[in-house]
Amino acid sequence: MNAAPDPWAAWAHHVAPPAGPPPLVADPATFPAPETIPPREWLYGTRLIRRFVSVLAAPGGVGKSALALAQALSLATGRPFLGERVHHTVPAWVFNLEDPLEEMQRRLAALMRHHDIPPEEAAGRLFLNTGRLRRLIMAEPDGGGGIALPDREPLIAAALAAGVGLIVVDPFVKSHRLDENSNMAMDVAATAWSEVADRTGCAVLLVHHVRKGAVESVDATRGAKAITDAARSASLLSPMSPEEAQSLGVPERERWRHVRLDDAKANLAPRAESARWYRLETVALGNATALYPLGDSVAAIAPWTPPNPFESLSPADCNTALDAIAAGCEGHAYTRHRTGRAGARWAGAVLEHLFAIPPDEAARILAIWLRNGLLVETEYRHPEQRKSRMGLKVVDSKRPTLPGKTAPAPESPRAEGTAA
Repeated sequence: MNAAPDPWAAWAHHVAPPAGPPPLVADPATFPAPETIPPREWLYGTRLIRRFVSVLAAPGGVGKSALALAQALSLATGRPFLGERVHHTVPAWVFNLEDPLEEMQRRLAALMRHHDIPPEEAAGRLFLNTGRLRRLIMAEPDGGGGIALPDREPLIAAALAAGVGLIVVDPFVKSHRLDENSNMAMDVAATAWSEVADRTGCAVLLVHHVRKGAVESVDATRGAKAITDAARSASLLSPMSPEEAQSLGVPERERWRHVRLDDAKANLAPRAESARWYRLETVALGNATALYPLGDSVAAIAPWTPPNPFESLSPADCNTALDAIAAGCEGHAYTRHRTGRAGARWAGAVLEHLFAIPPDEAARILAIWLRNGLLVETEYRHPEQRKSRMGLKVVDSKRPTLPGKTAPAPESPRAEGTAA
């Protein structure tokens, strides 16, 4: 039987730093057959990839350290407990440059307890370092107007010696001593981390803070844009907003537990159609003492799926509601608007009246029907008032089908001026 190939043999030529810059030569293009080009080496979903830098950005206190640690544990054990695919299991090295080792161990213990992961699955495959014991300085001023990279070579050597496939740096701002508002300085720091990724064959995850205020994209990250521009994948972790909590049926007292992860910049893979949700679960460690009889309770991150608004509705129920919406209300078409002058004709009231569905759930159902084209907003003319108004129209060809029946044929055009 042939021995299994060494997964790191392919990266042997990355071990030694180049002796000096090679001469500049125009290299002729080669044209290998497409099917012979190796695929990109994704490790974790489309977030972490060998030889590239990824960024995880979030406001403070949202759970980015918990998520980064969970992703490292998922890769180290091969368990996809966060719901994202683990393409290859690899040892992972986490640098937390703010917290003491005991705090990292509490988070790890809570995570493993919540997801039923025994210690032996991660033993020898997960490495934890704290900046409290040894600083990690990837870049700093050299005193002569330039920039030194004091820990680049030691880190590369240590990563290769340990055989790790993922390096997590949490937070990135603690790994350098440069002006974070300087694009030139941040480009040097980002390039240094890219060199670490390339020469070790690792995926590198930089955990980054965002500026205060509204967080709408990865451009909200703190400091210069060079660091996120250099990343091949960037994810934005944000807290659930009051509006999202209301629409998803999450009580206000529980809103802080829910966070969403968006592909803020994924230029090596298509962007996800929708965000991925997580919930911060409270896990008791059982480490009570005489001085601390309650012991520690620590947050562990876990996947969370919003409740299905159609869980209590059958296809027949949906069609009953759609029939009522199509019939209109006293000569008027129903509207998508819940407030304002048209609020009395809100289509969600049909769901409330027929099936006692709460208003927020009814609003979610209408939003889904509008998004998938089952309901469309169109202009109609009231037969008595002779005024043009906007109202909802049911597209019969997109109605849910009943068991044993085929979808209805596309509707014929209505006469101009008829209400939906």
